[in-house]
Amino acid sequence: MSENIFPEMQHLLGLPLTKTTRLGHVQFFHFGKAHIMNATGLILDVGAWTLEVACHWQLEEAGAVAIRFEEVKIPKDTQTLADPTFDPLVPGSNLRDRKLQEMVRGQKEPLRVWQVTASPEGELTISLEGNRLLCINPSQGVLENTDQFWRLFSNEQDLGGVGFGTEGVKRA
Repeated sequence: MSENIFPEMQHLLGLPLTKTTRLGHVQFFHFGKAHIMNATGLILDVGAWTLEVACHWQLEEAGAVAIRFEEVKIPKDTQTLADPTFDPLVPGSNLRDRKLQEMVRGQKEPLRVWQVTASPEGELTISLEGNRLLCINPSQGVLENTDQFWRLFSNEQDLGGVGFGTEGVKRA
């Protein structure tokens, strides 16, 4: 259970998955709501807590894989002819981005976190309402040039975060 290994994950309990964003192949899952000001003065709508994932992950619905980490390599509209200008790094351009947006925006009720489990190897399972599981699996692969496989951080406070990577657990 995560209470013993990663007690910081308890911050997610009861919070809805409100947004997903991506920078390159790194996926961000935002839980709850917060507003922050960036360096240029623009106010951003982000999660109160954000899970940054730089390793293999998948989202399951009713026991079947619904969204896979690897779908970032597939154009968002797989029914059209191959597009030679397709760039998977452009946000919103791929199948993974499209599926995540449809899942988050298409819910009548928020997808709240009701349980988080973890292993000493950094594997996480986040149970969401609607019989969905977000499974974070560093043992199945991590992004190149990363020493942090995933991290949870608050957008409202400096304390309470945790990360897991090549050097094990790091707490903020």
